[in-house]
Amino acid sequence: MSARDGRKEAVVLSGGGANGAYEIGVLKALMSGKSHVTGHRPLVPDIITGTSIGAFNAAFLVAQWEKYGATAIGNLERFWLERLAGGVRSNGVFRLRANPFELLDPLSYLPNPLRPLQRLLSDSSLLAWEGLQRLVHFVTVEERRPIERRLLDLLDFSTLISLEPFERTLEEIDYRAIQRSPIWLKIAATNWATGELKVFWNHDMTDTFGPIAIRASSAVPGLFPPAEYGAQPFVDGSIMMNSPLSPAIHAGAEILHVVYLDPDVRSIPISRLPQAYGTFYRIFQIAWAAAYNDDIGDAARINRSLAALARATSELRPNEGTADLLQDIGQVRRPDERRPYRPIEIHRYHPREPLAGDMSALNFDRERIASLIELGFQDAIYHDPVESQDILLDGETETSAVSGEPRRLHA
Repeated sequence: MSARDGRKEAVVLSGGGANGAYEIGVLKALMSGKSHVTGHRPLVPDIITGTSIGAFNAAFLVAQWEKYGATAIGNLERFWLERLAGGVRSNGVFRLRANPFELLDPLSYLPNPLRPLQRLLSDSSLLAWEGLQRLVHFVTVEERRPIERRLLDLLDFSTLISLEPFERTLEEIDYRAIQRSPIWLKIAATNWATGELKVFWNHDMTDTFGPIAIRASSAVPGLFPPAEYGAQPFVDGSIMMNSPLSPAIHAGAEILHVVYLDPDVRSIPISRLPQAYGTFYRIFQIAWAAAYNDDIGDAARINRSLAALARATSELRPNEGTADLLQDIGQVRRPDERRPYRPIEIHRYHPREPLAGDMSALNFDRERIASLIELGFQDAIYHDPVESQDILLDGETETSAVSGEPRRLHA
């Protein structure tokens, strides 16, 4: 399953909600052999890592690979278009509770004419009970807490969103196939209690805990409730690691195909009117870009250092002690006892321009999903390593985590 030269290949999928359809297009080009990046050879990954919606895409592919091979990406594309895509009232991820517009949709009465009314009554009861609990908490909480803080505690947007559609969607995945798959799966989530990163592996993906792991990685704080795994609450892995490069590298990947959904921060316009949502989202984008570029920079520096060691070793006579010492340095293990450093090649795929709409991550409109898949497909076919600032083994490109300016590195 490795590349032709024996190096292990990995696919790294980031978070982004509905924008994750772009990942499908990129993988469709890579796995069908339509991209020059793989030498027009269908990509067969050894490792797939994912965060948030990338965790779902990763788990779906690994579950299907044993039976369908690279054509699993076609199944994932159809699943997005036929099951995940839809409007606010009828997508495969979430629905708004007590949505009165559902009563106006004729399709919502099929196949059960009473279902919309039953759902409205059930949602109203849940929201009323939740509101009553918060009101009691507001009245009975210790008086030393500021009134402003107690008023904020009354707000919880996650109660307005139901994940019933996503929970049904997760039942479609064959978790036993993931457990026996030769492809390593790694899913990133954040421990909401400790703030620590949690990485779920194939062996964690049982019929019971597999859906919880994916839901945990996708639980955007403030919108979706945390997922309980064991005795701990877990939320979206993008808080700690939106593009999980490190788990792929630690698993032995030497060629990485990284798909992330946020464009260069500099290309995202700043709103003339300050908005709370836009402000917080931009903070996350800057933090994600800084962490991601740090990982990319580390990979480039490792490549440069290993190349320098190789050159220095080749220029010394074999019987010189210094040459042996340099060879030893190149094979020194890191403090965490992981395998020695090795050259890494990273190909980066992402939208060139900001995706339309501040709430695009929640927009599962079918036409939009189809256009995102096509956009990712075309971007992968016409991928430009220089423009994308890929990390290559012969003259890497590193991106500064602060300025975003590309710098040419020469091994």
